[in-house]
Order: sequence, then structure tokens, then C-alpha cells
Amino acid sequence: MHPSPNTLSRPDLIVFDMDGTLVDVSESYREAAAIAAGRYLQLLGLTPPALTGQVYDEFKRMSGFNDDWDLTAGLLRVLLAPLPAALPLPAGPWHDQEALVAALRAAARPLAGLTLPLPDWEPLIAQVRAAGGGLAGLDRVISPNNAHLVRRSGDAATTDLVQRVFSELYLGEQVFAAGYGYPVAYHRGPGLIERERLLINPDVLSALGQRFRLGVATGRTRIEVAAPLAQLGLGRFLSVVMTMNDALDAQAAGGETLLKPHPYLLHRAADALDPGGRRPAAYVGDAPDDVIAARRADGVRPWQAIALANTPAQRAYYLSLGADMVLDHPDELLGLW
Repeated sequence: MHPSPNTLSRPDLIVFDMDGTLVDVSESYREAAAIAAGRYLQLLGLTPPALTGQVYDEFKRMSGFNDDWDLTAGLLRVLLAPLPAALPLPAGPWHDQEALVAALRAAARPLAGLTLPLPDWEPLIAQVRAAGGGLAGLDRVISPNNAHLVRRSGDAATTDLVQRVFSELYLGEQVFAAGYGYPVAYHRGPGLIERERLLINPDVLSALGQRFRLGVATGRTRIEVAAPLAQLGLGRFLSVVMTMNDALDAQAAGGETLLKPHPYLLHRAADALDPGGRRPAAYVGDAPDDVIAARRADGVRPWQAIALANTPAQRAYYLSLGADMVLDHPDELLGLW
């Protein structure tokens, strides 16, 4: 447990991030972007470099990559930007992904056999942070070269190839088909979601639930939230769950994203736990965006930012962002107040 100079008062509401906070995603989300990016490149006829879950960590450090589809797209952009220019795509519209993949493969043919280099992460992370984070920040600091090969817009059935490849891999054949309403095209068998386990001790969560009102504000979609709520038993402890879909439903077309580090989902969760009230709340998360979102939420009701960190460097960074407390493990919450 690593306190900041601030003195913590007892909140009435605790809102959690899900991934890396309540759920161990070290073998699921942390690996999914690297594997999905590799499979995407193979669809283009390219040979991916050796990618590991470290790329997930590096993009989370950039801020603004709370959406793992955007994170995967960002990784692809970083890998493809240094290469020579691919051929242009024919004019759309694209009505099915089979035709889109064929066009992408034809456009990428001049790149076949080339080595896709990994970046020097530290300066890139600093530059993207300074540029505002997320895909928009990334695009301000890297070359636009070959951006047309990374399809991250529209719907997963036709044009959003990044979302389709990632979601099939993460959810698995059956869960994807049930959630999306159509069969998989690029991944057969179980998904990485089946590797997830509880990170927090359920007895700790039960004890917290007797003293506080508990909720979740997560960047997961409703489809992705269903498994940990049911299969890992989280649902019985949580009164409120806010997801990516809640942010997207409220977001104006073309407007500012309402995903973290925007505080929208934190406000929604707290207001549902305490309708019309001003009870103090705490947000618990493991990423820079979680700390930033809690600091930005502070206002009508007071918010505390509780961060989870694995290294001294992480702890120092979260404290510099305004974290009120940095913990090694979520089980330490039980003795915090």
C-alpha cells in the first residue's frame, strides 16, 4: 500500500474498473491485441513480427486506449507506417468482408516479405501522451503511410475488420455468434475470454459490499461483460455495471468520446448507485486513464482515485497523475478505510 500525501476519507460508493482490477486479464485482453494484430497482418498476406502482451502495456501507458479495438488498430498503424506505401484500395462501398479482405491483400502485395519493425516505445509513448493520447494522438505523431490498410470504422460485419478479428479471437466462436448474430469468419474454437479468472478475492468483495455500494465502469462491451458477471460470479456483488455501450449510446455522432479518461461512465455509475445524491465515491483501476477519469469526475460529488500498480515506476506515475492511493493488489481495499 502506497499512500499519497492526501488523507483518505471513507467513501460511500466504490466503482471499479474491471480488467486488471476485478478480473485477471493477463492471458486474455493483454494477449488479444498482439494475437489479433498478427492475424490481421496475415490476412493481408504479411508476416507479423514477434508480438507479446507487452504491446498492450505500452499502449495503455500512452493514455486514450481504453478501447482495445482502437489499441489493436493503433498497433497495426505503428507497424505499417514505416513501410513503403501500399497500393490504394478500389473505391467502395464494401458490402461484405470477403471482398474487403481481397482488396486489402491486393493493396498490400508490394509489402509482402518485408520486415515490420517494432518501434522504440519510450519516445513514442511520450510523444503520444503529449499529443493527447488515443488514436488521434497517435496519428499526430506517426506517418499516415498505409493507414488505409487498417480498417477500424463502420460495423464488424462489413468494414470494421479490426473489431471483427479481435472480437472473434477474444470471445470465441460460440460467444461471438450469440452476441453479434452472425458466425465467425477468422477464428474457430474457444476465445481468450475463457482464460480469465477473478483477481480480487470474492470474500473481500463480499465484505466490501456490506459496507459500501459497489458498481463497475468499464470499457468492455455488454457482450464482453456478461461472462465475468455470470461465470466468475461478479454479478452478485455489483449493483450497477456501466459499459462501453452506455458511453457510445450517449455519444453524439462525431463528438468527443465518452470513454475513459472521460468521466462519463463514472458519473453514470455513481448516479445509479446514489440517485440524485452527493455521496462520496472512489474509483479503483489499474491504468493511467482510470486515475485521470477519477480526477476529472471530482466535482458535484467528491471522488477518490485508487490505483493498482506493479512497479515503483507505475506507482510514481499514478501519484503524479493525482492518485490518492496506490495499492499492490485489490484485496488491500478491505483495510483501506
